[in-house]
Amino acid sequence: MQKDEYLKKLGQALSGIPEPERKDILADYVEHFKMGVLDGRTEEEIAESLGDPKTIGREYTAISLVKRAEHSPSAGGIGRAILATIGLGIFNLIVVLIPFICIITILAVLLVIGFSLCCAGPILTGGAVLEMVGIVSGVIFFSAPAAIFLGIGITCLGLLIIIGEFWLARILYRIGIRYLKWNIAIIHGSESL
Repeated sequence: MQKDEYLKKLGQALSGIPEPERKDILADYVEHFKMGVLDGRTEEEIAESLGDPKTIGREYTAISLVKRAEHSPSAGGIGRAILATIGLGIFNLIVVLIPFICIITILAVLLVIGFSLCCAGPILTGGAVLEMVGIVSGVIFFSAPAAIFLGIGITCLGLLIIIGEFWLARILYRIGIRYLKWNIAIIHGSESL
C-alpha cells in the first residue's frame, strides 16, 4: 500500500477523533513514512511495518474515548469508551464487558434496595401512627412507638445506601477508566497511556 492510500485509510479510521488529535496522529504517520524512506525502505514496506490502518484507527479512537470519559464523566462517555475498547478484540468481550456488567448489576441492586428501604420506612411509620391514633388496629405486631423509630431507622438506612452508592459509583468509575487504559495499553503494546 502506498503512503497516500495508507494515510487516507488511516484518516477515515480516525474519523471519530477530534480534528486536532487526528491531525497530530496523521502527522506522526507522515513522519514514519519520511523516516522510512530516508532509511531506504519502500512505501509498501513502511506501510506493512506500521500495521493495518483500520486497527490503528480503532486503537486511537478507543484511547480518545477513554480520555474523554476520564475528563467529562458520564454514563454515555464510559459506555462509548467500553464499546470502543471491546471493538479492539474478541478477547475484550470477556475481559471488559463482563466486569462492567457485574458493576452495573451491583449498583442497580443497591439502588433498588435503597429505594425499597426509603419507601418501606414511611409505610411502617405511617401504619404505626395510624394505629396510635386509633384509625386502624392490628397492623403493627409490636408497640407503635417502636415501629415509628424502626420506620425512621429503615428510611435513614435506605438514604445511607443511596448516598453510599453514589460515592461507590464515582470510585468504580475511576477504577473503570484505569482498567480501560490498562487494557488498551496491553493491546497497544505500550507501558501506559
